[in-house]
Amino acid sequence: MSLSRLTDYPFYRERLETGGQPVPWTLADLESYAASHPSDPFAGRVIGEAMPRVSLQMEATDGPPIWTALNPPELDRWAEVVAGMWSRWGAVAGETVAFFDYGSSPLVLLASGGYVGYLRRGAAERLGLFAVCNDGVATMAPRMAEIVQTVKPTMLVLRRELVAPFASALKTAGVALAGKVRWAAMSEVEGAVTREQAEAAGTSLGVRVFRILRCDAVFLLAGECPRCGCFHLDRRYRAEELSSSEVAITTTFAQTCPAVRYNLGAARVAGTGCPLEPRAQRIEC
Repeated sequence: MSLSRLTDYPFYRERLETGGQPVPWTLADLESYAASHPSDPFAGRVIGEAMPRVSLQMEATDGPPIWTALNPPELDRWAEVVAGMWSRWGAVAGETVAFFDYGSSPLVLLASGGYVGYLRRGAAERLGLFAVCNDGVATMAPRMAEIVQTVKPTMLVLRRELVAPFASALKTAGVALAGKVRWAAMSEVEGAVTREQAEAAGTSLGVRVFRILRCDAVFLLAGECPRCGCFHLDRRYRAEELSSSEVAITTTFAQTCPAVRYNLGAARVAGTGCPLEPRAQRIEC
């Protein structure tokens, strides 16, 4: 996205500093814009009246609802990000990844071309994996335990608030994940769980639990590295350390709904140098 084009987008136009860079922004800024422009579902970040091919409602914002938008090539690149995250965790062709999450989550939608229109190949198809999703409500925890028994996934992706009911359902059913599931990944609606929360979940479930950094406003998905503990960023993201000890993210593939200088909050750029992926830019938070 050329910075000169940001003047075309109302949300950015009123935030540009000298030099054309937008002031780093947060979800609160999007919500404030949406509240004052209720007829614009994309909060000033999509040009024109035509609807984009893919529109996703953001879960992390309150009313009025705010949507993000992508076109097929952007959706394809986003799915590549997820495939890369699973590859870093050792996904092997022929295995199954199971989700205990809402179907509206990009972690689910990007898994398979069968989950969202215009996606040619989801992350699972790219890696030769099978994907199964369980509805993301606590009452479906017993069914998730049955999925572990019958489908035998080797990888799990879980929403934070579902870990406790899932662990309880596993105990009731007499099902142990150890020896069956190689890893679980824990997501939050916005941002990432703490290391302490991930460790507690790992103790409860009996498997290693990785953290996922998720920010739908900038199409950011990043996984915790098993070696250095930082979040490895795909090359399609640019991280910028701010003077406020916060980090701003720019997503280079986002053209339909630009994502420039989103403030993640308290974090730091760890730079490159992890033995597992020496060139990857990393974020610590």
